[in-house]
Amino acid sequence: MRDVAADAGVNLALIKRYFDSKEGLFKAALAATPGPGEFPSDRDALVEELSRQLSVDAWPEFGEHPVLMLLRVSENENVEELRRTAMEDFSNRLLEVSGDGEMLRAQLLLALGVGVAVIRSGVGLQPLSGATAEELAGPVKDVVDALLTRVSESKDKDQ
Repeated sequence: MRDVAADAGVNLALIKRYFDSKEGLFKAALAATPGPGEFPSDRDALVEELSRQLSVDAWPEFGEHPVLMLLRVSENENVEELRRTAMEDFSNRLLEVSGDGEMLRAQLLLALGVGVAVIRSGVGLQPLSGATAEELAGPVKDVVDALLTRVSESKDKDQ
């Protein structure tokens, strides 16, 4: 929490006053992420939103993708449960957009997004780290279509 206070330019007592604990701060950060009403409702909107959120210009107010906070180690079991719940919630939302019953495919798409955020912030691998939303749109569409297309739809196309 000291690091968060330093990054925010405030003292630790202020964070403790408003958030009480690491868990409270974590809950507040999760609450600031897009809610169910803001989640894309169809595949084209999902591709557009993922491309935007994974682009080099995304999240300037944070300096890094907010999903990275979900990856930080915590010894607090409540924080670990919040992390799991957030990831499960996002996977369920992806599943709703796909209309498919395969959670594994939705979680693979989630893992792709997390991986892009990690590579961008931790590794700086080019051209991925510098890709714009426009540059990502085609490849993201290909991945979304490949992962979220119903298995039965793929078999019908093959026949």
